[in-house]
Amino acid sequence: MGMSRLLVALYPKKWRATFGEEFAALLEDTRLTPRAVLDVAVGAGKLRVSSHRRLTLVLGSLLWSGFMVYLSMRVGLTANILWAPTTPARALALAATLGPWLGFAGVILTRRLGHWRGTAAGGSAR
Repeated sequence: MGMSRLLVALYPKKWRATFGEEFAALLEDTRLTPRAVLDVAVGAGKLRVSSHRRLTLVLGSLLWSGFMVYLSMRVGLTANILWAPTTPARALALAATLGPWLGFAGVILTRRLGHWRGTAAGGSAR
């Protein structure tokens, strides 16, 4: 009983409110092998990530950019986090570092413009 409740608790609150009791009953009737526990934990993680998509994009962009800066410094393309794209390798490293942020800014800008256009269209139709 305890392991089933623990596994159900991994899922988001909204999901638990809808499916928690049935899922707990299913887990009670299932042999909880390490593989089954891992599958349930991965499923819960996927639901949590999808429910926080914007935060996931920001964290992913931050991790990617940090890794690219580290890698650029490690291979000698730059001595710090600010560098000019003076060679093709430096330009590629800079593009790889800034790319996720430019994509993220594009998504936000597109959503803002879509919201603004929808508001303007709704306001003029009245």
